[in-house]
Amino acid sequence: MNQQLPRSRTLALEQDGPWLTVWFDDPANGNALGRTRIAELARLTHGLALRPDIRGVLFRGRGGVFCEGALGDVLRAGANRDIDREALVQASRSFGALLRRVATLPQLTVMAVEGPAHAAGCGFAAAGDLVLAAEGAEFAFTDTRRGMVPAQIAPIMLARLGHRAARRLLLLGEHVDARAALDIGLADAVFPDSAALDAEIARIRDGLTLCAPGAVAATKRLLLDLPGLLPDEQLDMAADVFADQIESAEGREGLESFFGARSPGWTSPGGGRGTPRGS
Repeated sequence: MNQQLPRSRTLALEQDGPWLTVWFDDPANGNALGRTRIAELARLTHGLALRPDIRGVLFRGRGGVFCEGALGDVLRAGANRDIDREALVQASRSFGALLRRVATLPQLTVMAVEGPAHAAGCGFAAAGDLVLAAEGAEFAFTDTRRGMVPAQIAPIMLARLGHRAARRLLLLGEHVDARAALDIGLADAVFPDSAALDAEIARIRDGLTLCAPGAVAATKRLLLDLPGLLPDEQLDMAADVFADQIESAEGREGLESFFGARSPGWTSPGGGRGTPRGS
């Protein structure tokens, strides 16, 4: 039996079979990530790691707003000198840990960005596997213009954009629109409106059903781990992952279905062994 996902006061969860949509549901406050929402997202990501039946997760903001930053309560306390250093460190670390958990989820993660994704909101979007932007989306890196450091989003931006683009955006605190985000690799695709965005999300959902969930998770781990290894270590890790997957039940099912000219079990609604192609 699958573990129940945690209840949330600051997130709206909509599960449709193997697909989960996570809504930031406070557009009046810019769908910002305060300490409560960060804690609830952390519990959610922990729960998702234990839910192999959920194969894709979409993060999206209600009201045409993705996310206008994080830890506003902490920043206000800092401005009033009403918070000590240890609390500042812990708040920052909690947000950075959340970004890492989102980036390392075993599921495919999709960020649907409509309207503003500012400061930490950009970092959260960049932690996803795919970033889909609607025309009118705006990515703003405002930290240095406010006398702050984009500390926890820096590793995410480096991983996604590389040093050249990350330096310019983070050092100058620049705003970029959806098309500019596409040009630098921050967005993977841009759509003229919400209807086109929804159609692409549906296409991704359909495509994901063809992919083995364990293979997706293993590929994500490999992509995250390879850059930190020496060349020979990369060879060893890749070889081990390759062999592990072939020896797994999912790998055997994939090979048997391929050579048996039938669909693998993970493509069927019930997750069974599948049916012969053309039946």
